[in-house]
Amino acid sequence: MKDTTRMAAALAAALLLSGQSASAQEANQSSQQAEQPGFFRQLGKSLKDAGGQMIGAKPTGATAGQASGNQPIYTPVTGAGKLPGLFKSDNHQLAQQGRLDWPRVALTYVEWGTTLPCWAAEARIWTSATASTTETFRTCANAPLTETDDLGDTAELNSAALWKGRDTLMGVRVPAAKPNTGASRSTGPNPPSQPFVLNVSRPGVSDRAVDVALRVAWVSGFIQTSDLHPGPSGMLTPFKDSRLWIAGFKADGNRDR
Repeated sequence: MKDTTRMAAALAAALLLSGQSASAQEANQSSQQAEQPGFFRQLGKSLKDAGGQMIGAKPTGATAGQASGNQPIYTPVTGAGKLPGLFKSDNHQLAQQGRLDWPRVALTYVEWGTTLPCWAAEARIWTSATASTTETFRTCANAPLTETDDLGDTAELNSAALWKGRDTLMGVRVPAAKPNTGASRSTGPNPPSQPFVLNVSRPGVSDRAVDVALRVAWVSGFIQTSDLHPGPSGMLTPFKDSRLWIAGFKADGNRDR
């Protein structure tokens, strides 16, 4: 009987200690949660901070037209050289919303290949449904993207920003209500329904083509730093501008053969 009484007392004491420990842990967690901001506010701030870190602040000494090192972002070959800065005078907010129609640019790769660091491209620039000009240039798939910041320093976008730029281009879709060529690609005046999503089975070609297109988008002002920064909610503004697209590849321009 005494042994039974002792065991019952020990069990009661253990349960009491366990309950007190659990209560203490719950109180500690509640205190920590009360001291922290709400989950969505905290998440939004984290995303905003991450977005702010996308843009590298490393001065490069390069200019907007010439990237650092030996990787030029734009080298004219023939034509008027209108592509650099072509979209920069536009109202970029309206452009982001897909509310501007002109100018438009169709890119045709005339020298290309996964082993070719710098590609040659022809840009057909449309200023209306019936008027266009062409120019040919070279750009390097690994050319750094640079810009002059508010301090007058030239900064280079880091790898996270480059990936965000690629994702932005790959996510562009032409609304069904706007003129487009569907899955077919042409030099214009209308874009395909998915301007930068290519139906290419050869390994590496599609990725390299988008890398080159990103350099063209940057040097022309089609995509800008503001497109890579999240808003107050921590989310990026949807990018709906479809005035730049990949029109295709010249068959005799393949340098992988």
